[in-house]
Amino acid sequence: MLRWSELTESTRPVILGAGYALAGALAAAEIAILALALSPNVSDDYRAYYIDKTTTCLNRDAVGRYTPGRTVSFRSDGAREATTMMVCGWSGPVADGTHSLGESSRLRLTLPPLRDGLRATLEMAAVIRPPQTWQRIVVSANGTEVYRGTLSGDVATTVSFVIPHAVLAGKATLDMAIEYPDGIPQSADASNIYNRAIKLRSFRLDTL
Repeated sequence: MLRWSELTESTRPVILGAGYALAGALAAAEIAILALALSPNVSDDYRAYYIDKTTTCLNRDAVGRYTPGRTVSFRSDGAREATTMMVCGWSGPVADGTHSLGESSRLRLTLPPLRDGLRATLEMAAVIRPPQTWQRIVVSANGTEVYRGTLSGDVATTVSFVIPHAVLAGKATLDMAIEYPDGIPQSADASNIYNRAIKLRSFRLDTL
């Protein structure tokens, strides 16, 4: 191997230039990686859940089939149908219903063409931990708030509200979101994605 002192004057600039070019390329690659880390090219849903942490409900492509006039059980006996409607923010259906997880939950289902609005009827119970014996819920349909109320105690309550036709017009699906301002953390150190608020026992839509 030639020593640096043995290289000709004409060869040294070439080697130095190649070294500088390699160093520049490596620096550019590191800058590109850093830029990607600081501002990754990801979907809005991914960013909200993993990066900005503005939601505990990671959207996914789940759409259940539903015909108005039927009651869907969210207990273990209705798991097959209920699970297809659950987008995020839910545990699996069990004997006393499907428990919410996090600060919000979503349901999504296809609907036939409608001439009018819908009446939604949900049977649910609050998850309580004395001294907190209530849970507030805020329900939105396709991004529009349609119900706001409070569940008291741990006894199942039937909640009914109207979804206006304007919210459904031109939509092939109903995307229902339920927010829980008073969700109860599982422990002092637990992440808010494990907060508990309600147990959903059944879901029904009827045409007006």
